[in-house]
Amino acid sequence: MSEKPFWEQTYADLNVSTFSKGPTMDVNEFYELFPKNAHVLDVGCGEGRNSLFMASLGNDVDAFDISENGIKKAKHIADQKGLHINYFCCDLASFVFEKEYDIILSHGVLHLPYKDVRDTFIEKMKAHTKVGGYNAIGIFTNRCPATPDNAPYTHSLFNVGELPDKYKDWEIVHHLEGTFTDSHPGGIRHEHAFERIIAKRGLY
Repeated sequence: MSEKPFWEQTYADLNVSTFSKGPTMDVNEFYELFPKNAHVLDVGCGEGRNSLFMASLGNDVDAFDISENGIKKAKHIADQKGLHINYFCCDLASFVFEKEYDIILSHGVLHLPYKDVRDTFIEKMKAHTKVGGYNAIGIFTNRCPATPDNAPYTHSLFNVGELPDKYKDWEIVHHLEGTFTDSHPGGIRHEHAFERIIAKRGLY
């Protein structure tokens, strides 16, 4: 078994996309709901698919990932596109919120840390979202087990319904749950169970 997850190798290759190019489907479909000229945080940004898209719309974007290869690649792509994004390497468990955001994104990340870490982080995300702001989150659920190559790094698959329940005090403007199969460079194929939400913080 590799000592590092599969994505580390493809993050280091500037000629391939580890995941699909462009923003995640939910961000692509619902971004027009988001505030304009917003302060955005992309949690676990990987090689930058959502942060690059949000910056291209004129937003002020902070984005971090634990992977140095991912951050280097995201910076390279941003430079090629002439986009200014505040990319930095950080472990989610160590991240300190220093300001509030209009939009916080997190896709394919929050099922990786242990449950107490991700639950605490979600509460911090909510607390540091401006009134009227949005959280857009995609996670994997235990409807399907973690794939063998992901299992060593996946410490807290969500129960189905657990993610929207954490936002029951917000307005959930989008919710989808199901399974999908994806492919990655090198012939890697995975089946995952997912759940995603876009939630808006109410006026309180």
